[in-house]
Amino acid sequence: MQTTAITFTGVNRVAVALAEIPDPGPGQVLVKAAYSGVSPGTELRCLAGKQPDAVAWPFIPGYSQTGVIAARGEGVNLPVGTPVFCTGTAASTPAPMWGGHVAHALRAEHDVIPLPAGVEMLDASLAHMIAIAYHGLRLARPLPHEQVVVIGLGLIGQLSARIFTAAGARVFAVDRIAARVALAQSDGVQTLLANDLAETVRDVFPDGADIIVDASGAPTVLAQAIHLARDLPWGDTPTPGARYLVQGSYPAEFAIPYQAAFRKELTFLLPRDMQPRDVRASLDLLARGRLTVRNLIGHIAAPEAAPEVYAALAGPNAELVTAVFDWR
Repeated sequence: MQTTAITFTGVNRVAVALAEIPDPGPGQVLVKAAYSGVSPGTELRCLAGKQPDAVAWPFIPGYSQTGVIAARGEGVNLPVGTPVFCTGTAASTPAPMWGGHVAHALRAEHDVIPLPAGVEMLDASLAHMIAIAYHGLRLARPLPHEQVVVIGLGLIGQLSARIFTAAGARVFAVDRIAARVALAQSDGVQTLLANDLAETVRDVFPDGADIIVDASGAPTVLAQAIHLARDLPWGDTPTPGARYLVQGSYPAEFAIPYQAAFRKELTFLLPRDMQPRDVRASLDLLARGRLTVRNLIGHIAAPEAAPEVYAALAGPNAELVTAVFDWR
């Protein structure tokens, strides 16, 4: 069938075009999209031509979509009309780069996740990005008494601050963009505008942080942020060192200042995206009201506005942390 998709046709070139989606075969469902959320770090990297495993231009980006099952193949148990989350289409022309920004998506039944009762499709359109932040929390394993500093309040930083707060840790977040600081503060996260990162954080956590969540995506931040970690005292007490959770989006290698990390016996954690269980856990947080994300959606746009949306997200001091495309 023919449907509509947002496509990246070349470096910094965005278009809305027709796409061809196969009919569902055995065990497959066709999802009619309602909303698809933008993951700015990954998608802007793809748009800049810097994604290491990108398919050839043109391709359909995006990996966080909600909709309803519109058709199904043989052997499928989920009924037509079921609201679901999926990461995009498994097959299409142009090729999918996950393929989430598309009006219809073809998936295997086991690759879609039914939405819990009470979870709105607009909120759930951010589920993949919520799950990325949640996967980082799984790896970091915060304890309720621990101090967590979140650096960078783009989408993943905002979500990380909220999720670590929901886990009971004491969270302090920083950014250099006032609107992003205000957005985190509106959800009750202790947040400050940081011109001097070390001074700002040390004023709040004078003994250092147990967990540093680096969501800045800026390699230069790492050399400064390592010094914010709690020092590890010598002795026989089995006290682990602090954890450094890298949640920023990097297209290539970055260097770790060895001596500074060595002296604090830092553990570096590098989450690989997310797992389906993280999506289910994220949807459960939304269903139980433990997490709110609606105010993070700075713009709900028609697919035809995609070029303007990506331009707004790519600005050097962009206040917008994400946007959602409305396919209804």
